[in-house]
Amino acid sequence: MRFTSLLIVAPLAAWADARCIACHAGIVESYAKTGMGRSMSRPRAESQVQRSWWHDVSGRRMGIDWRDGKMLHFVEDRGNRAAHEIAWAVGSGNEGKSYLVQIGHSLFQSPISWYSARLFWDMSPGYHIDARPDFNRPVTAECLTCHAGQISPIAGTQNRYGNPAIVEEAIGCGRCHGDVAAHLAKAERGNIVNPAKLSRERRDSVCESCHLSGEARIPNPGRVFSDFRPGMQLEEVFSVYVPLKKSSDTVLKVISHSEQMASSKCAEMSAGKLWCASCHDPHKQPNEREKAAYYRDRCVSCHAKESIGAHVAKVGDDCVKCHMPRTRSYDGGHAAFTDHWIRTKKSENRFLDRGELLRAWREPAAAVQKRNLALAYVGNAAKSRSLARYREGVRLLNESMQEGHRDAAFAGVVGLQYLRDKQPARAAAWFQVAVQQETASSLARLNFAAALAGIGKTDDAKREAEEAIRLEPLLEEAYALLAEIEPKRAGFWKDQYRKLAPKRILP
Repeated sequence: MRFTSLLIVAPLAAWADARCIACHAGIVESYAKTGMGRSMSRPRAESQVQRSWWHDVSGRRMGIDWRDGKMLHFVEDRGNRAAHEIAWAVGSGNEGKSYLVQIGHSLFQSPISWYSARLFWDMSPGYHIDARPDFNRPVTAECLTCHAGQISPIAGTQNRYGNPAIVEEAIGCGRCHGDVAAHLAKAERGNIVNPAKLSRERRDSVCESCHLSGEARIPNPGRVFSDFRPGMQLEEVFSVYVPLKKSSDTVLKVISHSEQMASSKCAEMSAGKLWCASCHDPHKQPNEREKAAYYRDRCVSCHAKESIGAHVAKVGDDCVKCHMPRTRSYDGGHAAFTDHWIRTKKSENRFLDRGELLRAWREPAAAVQKRNLALAYVGNAAKSRSLARYREGVRLLNESMQEGHRDAAFAGVVGLQYLRDKQPARAAAWFQVAVQQETASSLARLNFAAALAGIGKTDDAKREAEEAIRLEPLLEEAYALLAEIEPKRAGFWKDQYRKLAPKRILP
């Protein structure tokens, strides 16, 4: 017998734009049942409420429990146990869910996720090869911006939030239609964004802001990802960088739908007319019984002149099953996702070639083109373990320095390169630039402290590290640095961190 997970729809009042229901009741109701309308929620008991297992790589025991209406995740290692109540569930449950724990004012990802297709608990994406899985992966504002309706990040910190951290759970109408205040005050078509009426780049930017991860996403100087608003072109806020490759690449990333679709013959032949909403109604999600016919109708709207009847008789009527097959992504754990590279039988055996070079999805303003590309190469090099990308990034960093770039983000990256090259004095000079521009940045303070320690200015280094802790009390690396600066007090600094995170499994 196959059990299915019940679909629980959040009350309409749980997401911000229930105000729209007065005029758009049908749309509001159907949208609340879509994946975006269920993008984040409080945890609930899944169809498998308990499970525990031994994680082969780490030798740690992982587990889930449901007690007194609360979901608990735990990790055990040689008699030590870290158990946390789950604060939030991230994801609609269409493919699965990841979970967040809150320690103080900071959010961290649980190493355990729910995979809906298998009705099974397992390691979260990236944790299956982790030698020390724990509740210590910071959940940044960049991540939450795409999953929650509204969040309250504290500027300058990597994962510290206000109270409440999640102001509005699921994604609301404003995510695609912009600020709805003027429209609520006086309902007119001209005072709200309709993505379908925008230029191609601005229209696509609405979807790409969350559904195009690329190899790197680089904010422009002084910008953060959440500055993007519907009606803007993405590159006004940040640039996305993808491999310089052709449509022969068959690797699927979870958030690469836009990149995959752009490689399709359908997109190429449409001259920009094909976009996400050509196939997806953002206000309505077809159920499992409707899906095949729903998407077939969209295919037939462009391919009506072909011999559809004969094709259906020969291979069936599920266009997506053949031309957009389900594929396991390399960054999505154990889940399978729909590959948005619309392919034919003739193209299925193309070889894999991701390539070493990167390119902008669309070029930003000329003044920041080289700067953004440099940061993309350097930032991605560690993740991809590509020496070629690192070398290209360093080359472009040097050229960008000659162009006079000195914004905080750029200065921080240059400082890190000097620190890695064992030139702490030069690193300190650049980190100081970053700190002067972003005085409330915990990471800038931490990096500055590391460079100061490297040149023997231990008192100054200690001051900066302690300031980083004041800004972000659960910044674990700051305690580790202080333990290095003051080896005789290493136990003291470890205890200070343990007081704030008593449930962590520390080495």
